Amino acid sequence: MRKPLTPRRAARLHYCMAAVWALLLIPTLLIWKDSVTWVAFMSLYANGAAHLSAAKASRAEQEAEK
Repeated sequence: MRKPLTPRRAARLHYCMAAVWALLLIPTLLIWKDSVTWVAFMSLYANGAAHLSAAKASRAEQEAEK
């Protein structure tokens, strides 16, 4: 059986995923420059921002439990 996702673990997950999205920005701009770069960048930004927002919400939930 899986452990429940505590606010602390959820925050870590979202910070890690935001870092992954940030790292994907490099190949998006360098390797895939013949693609629709602006749309790709905005998609990466939106996913990263969503994960950072979720991490902040998880931290707030963790603080509320204390």
